[in-house]
Amino acid sequence: MEEVRVNTLKNKLSDQKETEVKTPSLDQRLQTPPADPKAEEWAEKNDWFGKDSAMTYTAFDLHKKLVEEEGFDPKSDEYYSEIDKRMKLDFPHKFAKTVSQESTKPTQTVASATRSVKPGRNTVRLTSSQVAIAKKLNVPLEEYAKQLKITKEA
Repeated sequence: MEEVRVNTLKNKLSDQKETEVKTPSLDQRLQTPPADPKAEEWAEKNDWFGKDSAMTYTAFDLHKKLVEEEGFDPKSDEYYSEIDKRMKLDFPHKFAKTVSQESTKPTQTVASATRSVKPGRNTVRLTSSQVAIAKKLNVPLEEYAKQLKITKEA
C-alpha cells in the first residue's frame, strides 16, 4: 500500500517538474527586444545619457511624448533631431558648445517698461538663456526684463 502511495507522489512530483520546465522563466518574459542601431548611435553621441539622471529621464519623457502624443517614428532621423533640439531647450547650460557659439551673437538689449526721471538710459541686458526662458514661458522680453530689474533692486 505504501509503495503505491510513494509511486503516486513521485508521479505527481515529476508532473510538476515537467510543467515547471514548460513555463517560461521570469528572465525569458522580461527579455527586451534588440536595440535600434540609431538609438545606440544616439546614446553613444550623447555622453550624458545614462549618467545624468535628470537629462536621461527627460529624454525618456520626451520619447514618450513624441511617440505617443505627437506621432513621431522613433526610427526616423527627424525624431532624433527633435529630441536633441528639445534637450538643448530644456538644458541649455549642459550644452556648452552650442551656447558658446550662440554667445558670439549680440545679446538683446531691452529698455525698461516704465519711464524714469533719472538721467541716463535704463537698460537691462538679457543673456541668451534668459531670452530662451522668456520665450519658453511666452513672456514678452520687455516684461521679463522689467521683472528681472525689479528682483535685482529688491
